[in-house]
Amino acid sequence: MEEGGDGPLFARARAPVATAAAPALAPKPVRRVVRVAELVARLRIGLQETFPSRFWLEGEVSGYKVARSGHAFFVLKEENACVEAVVWQDRLIRLPFTPEEGTSVLALVSRVDFFAPAGRLRLHVEQLEPVGVGALARALEERKARLRAEGLFDEARKRPLPLLPVRIGIATASPSAALRDILKTLEQRYADRHLLVRPCRVQGQGAAEDIAAAIDDLNRDGRADVILVGRGGGSAEDLWCFNEEVVVRAIARSTIPVVAGIGHEVDWTLADLVADLRVATPTAAAQRCLPERLHLERQLDELARRLGGGLVRRVDLARARVRACVPALADPRSVVTVRTHRLEVLATRAREALGQLTPARRARLERAGARLRGGLPRTDVRAAALERAGARLQAAFRASLEQARRELGASAARVEALSPLGVLSRGFAVVRDEGGAIVRDAATVAAGDELSIRFARGAARARVLSTESTDDAVPAAPRPPERD
Repeated sequence: MEEGGDGPLFARARAPVATAAAPALAPKPVRRVVRVAELVARLRIGLQETFPSRFWLEGEVSGYKVARSGHAFFVLKEENACVEAVVWQDRLIRLPFTPEEGTSVLALVSRVDFFAPAGRLRLHVEQLEPVGVGALARALEERKARLRAEGLFDEARKRPLPLLPVRIGIATASPSAALRDILKTLEQRYADRHLLVRPCRVQGQGAAEDIAAAIDDLNRDGRADVILVGRGGGSAEDLWCFNEEVVVRAIARSTIPVVAGIGHEVDWTLADLVADLRVATPTAAAQRCLPERLHLERQLDELARRLGGGLVRRVDLARARVRACVPALADPRSVVTVRTHRLEVLATRAREALGQLTPARRARLERAGARLRGGLPRTDVRAAALERAGARLQAAFRASLEQARRELGASAARVEALSPLGVLSRGFAVVRDEGGAIVRDAATVAAGDELSIRFARGAARARVLSTESTDDAVPAAPRPPERD
């Protein structure tokens, strides 16, 4: 009989009862067959029970490579032991550095699994951290160079702080000495300011994600005019969370200016490089976020004094310029008096000139005045004159046009009379010899010569049969004059 499912793979049956007829037989083992899938399932269950939660594993990286799928595969080894590991793509992009061959790391293992298709044990790794100060510095420099190439540390993207913020957001641990120093400094400077404190872890596992979430929460709230991120001093490992990429990107995407006051003067983190303003300590950050009331009042008094003095100097300068211009300016009343006297003189001279006019000129002037006062407006007179001038111009144009037409007809008649075609149309013809010369005398041709005859319409060729001479020569027609 077999044992239960959790028993050994092979079990023995109960010994048979011996009888007198048959001797006792040796017990035979009962074979139990287990399928591969069942074995793999038991291995997985055993691994889950043995490793129920996440744990850190230290070892050397070997054979690290990133597949086309975006997942990273490698081996963690130590002396004569090794185990396969994988970092999935969504976790790989958050790694602080790129592991190299032989690098000692701490791997945060989230699951120990038996990979059935290959029959191998495999670790699911969430996070990798270099072991040793040199490895941490190398990882930090690699991350800094990558983020600087993206422009996250450029001075051009950093914004000025508000002069007098009404509400200040604070992302730090609560309670902590840093928070007490910040609150005390802000109360001493302006007790009526509103403070929005978002507590978060600033050291240890998960601190980077908590800091980034605090910055995002203050941005979603939207009431803060400036955000202060800080903590007190500590070792490089204590401040390492402020070097995490998630914190850097949270500060970079913040729509509210961020002031970083982390550690002491000698401590520098990537959060300091990306923040809009970096100061040495949390107390100094509070001082830069909110100016001192007495200092502002002294500044206002000094500005008021300088403004009043400047106005007095401007008024005095304007008065001096006016006094300098007085000698060069004439008295307005004297100018008016001189102009009035000149007008009176001109009026007197005009009246005397009118009195000296002859009666005839005076009568013409009076008639002209009467016409101007009672006649047509001046514009109508000019319009009538223009109409008369237009009529005369049109008449002259028509006469000139008619004369040009007559002259053109006479010229055409003369040209027609002199045209050879006109002569040909009356029955005459033009005779040319073989060389193309016009034949005017029968003596210039002989029997058998070929001639070309041009009529008013068409032409013909002829051969001379005989010639005869006469004494009645026809005078040659005068040739028309040549034109230039």
